Amino acid sequence: MKKVLLAILLLLSFMLVSCAGKYTVREQEMKKYEEVEESFVKGMPPAVVKTVEAYNDGDYETAAMGFNAIMKNSDWSRLHETARYYYAESLFRMGLYQAAEYQLAEILFEGPDGHYFVSSLLKLLAVTYQTNDERVLFAILSNVDSEALPKKFANEILYYLGKISFYNKDDEKALELFSKIKDYSSFYPRAKYFMGVIQVRQQMYAEAMNSFTEIRKMGDDKYIGVDMKKLKGMVELALGELYYAAGFDKNTKNPLAMFNVALNYFNNVDRENSQWFESLFARTWASMLISRFDSTLGTVVTLRSPFFSNVYFPEINIVEAVTFYNLCRYKEVNFVIDKFFEVYPGYKTTIDTYIEDVSTKTGLDIYRDILSQYNDSLAGKESVLPPAVIKDILGDPIFRKQYNHIKEIEKELSIIEKSSSRFKDSDVSKDLEQKMSYQLITLRDESGKWIAGRLKRMSGDLLDLIANAKAIRFEMTDKQKVIFEQEELYGQKLKEAEKREESTFSPAVPEHSYYWPFDGEYWEDELGYYFYNIQSACIDDK
Repeated sequence: MKKVLLAILLLLSFMLVSCAGKYTVREQEMKKYEEVEESFVKGMPPAVVKTVEAYNDGDYETAAMGFNAIMKNSDWSRLHETARYYYAESLFRMGLYQAAEYQLAEILFEGPDGHYFVSSLLKLLAVTYQTNDERVLFAILSNVDSEALPKKFANEILYYLGKISFYNKDDEKALELFSKIKDYSSFYPRAKYFMGVIQVRQQMYAEAMNSFTEIRKMGDDKYIGVDMKKLKGMVELALGELYYAAGFDKNTKNPLAMFNVALNYFNNVDRENSQWFESLFARTWASMLISRFDSTLGTVVTLRSPFFSNVYFPEINIVEAVTFYNLCRYKEVNFVIDKFFEVYPGYKTTIDTYIEDVSTKTGLDIYRDILSQYNDSLAGKESVLPPAVIKDILGDPIFRKQYNHIKEIEKELSIIEKSSSRFKDSDVSKDLEQKMSYQLITLRDESGKWIAGRLKRMSGDLLDLIANAKAIRFEMTDKQKVIFEQEELYGQKLKEAEKREESTFSPAVPEHSYYWPFDGEYWEDELGYYFYNIQSACIDDK
């Protein structure tokens, strides 16, 4: 379940607002920078007039080179502040968002006294929405007095200040900031979600329930640019987590009831939601804890389907084995454990060997090698690491965020490469290429180092799972020894139990649901709806 909660928290870092179709207050404010007033250049040198005309005409390559030249001309010092800002605007309008961010960051780190501080902050927000990378924005907001931030855009600013406090584990401050966001703002539903997560983290279960319930009641089209369907799916999973956590709380009088409610919420996450796989995995734990073995094993059937053949989740073997053990179906336990040992010790050995082989390599080398292995596996070629392991690493939200940043820089370098020869050969282009190329190498190196660390954690997790599997096998040996020793005493019961153990599983579905017997063929629309009405083979159950 830690993996589920981690995925929820990691996923929060990707929740950015897309305000297509209508203009937010920020976007309305930024429209005034689409053109430069002609009165601004009246009586100016021809080079300045030409630059502004190019900008107003949408020739942003010429404008970027012109504003950059103005910035470097010591005789035009009074124009430098404006030129710096419009240089960033020109780069942004060329699709060079990362390049624009460099310039905006320089302006913003100089502090709030500059004429273009607010404009640069708003443009940085626009860049953040394009790149899905909040790090520069967080760095700026963390180093500026909040009193200096524009009150006109308070809801948007409060949202990001709240996220900073959230990731810094300052829950009290985060709750204070999120609670100030007005309920008419498009940032309100997201802020409410963060509040619910914090309240679960702080074991404020009643308050968390109120926060999540409020989101569930919101209209799907009430807020501009907010994917309420996705958010509500996340709420269902979060509510499941809430009750799951409450089930382990020492003050809970009826933990089984909490796990049962958690299971209901996990079931509410539909397959169209990005959280669906996590909800499936969460179901197995919640249902097992309340002895709903029909649900546990039914979900295992879904997770064993070809649709998840390349998904790495060795933990499911332990859940399945423990479930069969609780049902005294020892043949099935041995079968599952045997299958586990056929695969995962070998995975661990392969991972450990790879870690050793790359121990002297740079992060950049590891990054390139993992992507090469991924491409090989897609082409049907053999890869060093198992394809499921590679896919799990590359699908991790932390890696995806870094990878998307890398792809953004690669895209912008491609834009420069395809630009006019005049711009491509300019000092502006050379400066940007140098900065972005350096950052690209740095990001790839950091990603490779993260991959190495991730592989070490996977190896450690596998070591624990292998130990758990060995413990189950030991328990099986001990249990079977006891059964043999008691055979004289329980002879008749043992024979009946053996019959029950060998009986065929009977699929069952909840009331008011259709039933089709499973015939070995998987249908995508049936995934998540498998149940097994399985009898216990324990001799004490008669």
